Amino acid sequence: MWFCPAGNGPVREVARALLRDILANYLGTRPDHVPLRLEPGQAPSVAASWRGLGLSVSMSYAGGAALIGLCAGARIGLDLVEIVPMPDWDRVARLYLGPDAALRLARMNRADREKGFVLAWAEMEARSKCLGQGLQEWSPTRQQHLYSAWIQTVAFELPASRTGFALAAAAAKWAAEAGVSRAA
Repeated sequence: MWFCPAGNGPVREVARALLRDILANYLGTRPDHVPLRLEPGQAPSVAASWRGLGLSVSMSYAGGAALIGLCAGARIGLDLVEIVPMPDWDRVARLYLGPDAALRLARMNRADREKGFVLAWAEMEARSKCLGQGLQEWSPTRQQHLYSAWIQTVAFELPASRTGFALAAAAAKWAAEAGVSRAA
């Protein structure tokens, strides 16, 4: 994973240039020869392998920064969220995170709830991206799918800005189950 502050330029352009540089380094080619697909509304993808393993790419943007993830041999999903107050957290938590998460958050004090909500949101988004799914409302079936044993996650606070960030990364445990194939 690479954390990319925008610096001088639009964050998406800076992050995409960094991703091309990272991939070029791994693939032993020039950045302009990297077979990277960046389609509006689609996850980035690269049509190349590294040491015989397919590559999975995930990117997320928040608060003038980006998070870039690259994984060989397994699917990866990342989410970066700026920690800011969310007045309607309870409605959003019930709708997307589910009743158990909403109840857990409701029992927290305000400061812990802001961080807890953002961490839970980032984890849910990272898991969804890892599975190639878009944002969907909570259901028991979706919950079971997102939290299957073959997806491993890490979520933590990254105090890199005035408000801080929460980030989560999800990676499939086994390439075969995750839909990433070995290159021939």
